[in-house]
Amino acid sequence: MTHALDSRDIAGFRITESLYPARLSQPRHSHALPSFSFVLAGNYLETFGARSAMRQPSTLVFHPPQEFHSVDYQDRPVRILSVRLNAPRFSVFTNHSSIFESHLSTRGGTINWIGRRLHREFRHADDLSALAVEGLVCEALVESARRHARSEDRSPPWLKQAEEFLRDNFSQPFRFEDLAKAAGVHSAHLSRVFRRKHGCTVGEYVRRLRLDFALHAIGNHRSSLAEVASAAGFSDQSHFTRTFRAFFGITPSQYRRLHRS
Repeated sequence: MTHALDSRDIAGFRITESLYPARLSQPRHSHALPSFSFVLAGNYLETFGARSAMRQPSTLVFHPPQEFHSVDYQDRPVRILSVRLNAPRFSVFTNHSSIFESHLSTRGGTINWIGRRLHREFRHADDLSALAVEGLVCEALVESARRHARSEDRSPPWLKQAEEFLRDNFSQPFRFEDLAKAAGVHSAHLSRVFRRKHGCTVGEYVRRLRLDFALHAIGNHRSSLAEVASAAGFSDQSHFTRTFRAFFGITPSQYRRLHRS
């Protein structure tokens, strides 16, 4: 059961610090009001739309109103600071940019500083905390939106072609030269830009695509784990299990049991 450690209204925002027990599974659901979560400790797997992502400490995730998502907490308790916006507050952001109508997530030094400062103001409030909280909430959302916008704006057209090739062929063996040919650029240039844009190599990106596919296949309960491993492009089930556990902290069979509970 979720335990709310503290909750209060500050500067028109409802701020709550919650502790989620290990291995808790929250089925697909939505919230009427927009909110963002800052992960203080622990890891959890979030599925939204057709994508899944492991949320780690110092990650900020913004959820627009009525967004459906499901959450699977890992083998340790997770502590989260959540900030809920009412309609008037939310309209201030959407009046400036439609980007706030979409799911946003970011992690890094600036976001970590803002999130930790917001947590301190929440825990040790004084007569100036309302003003500080208002500014920090705005900074957190603006920083997330700017990072998202920069990421979208800096993507050359050929990079999208490369991403499409990977999504279409992640379960099949292919050469790096095949990818470069599909994108129409030199392989060295592709490798350099791809890593700068995604923060990982092409091989790591393909591994994530395979794991994302496997998560949904495991959740459907229609295929055996060996069949899931083969369909996702892993050489065998043991390779699949090792990769899955290294990335998510649990085995595929443990993840399936969590979804059945």
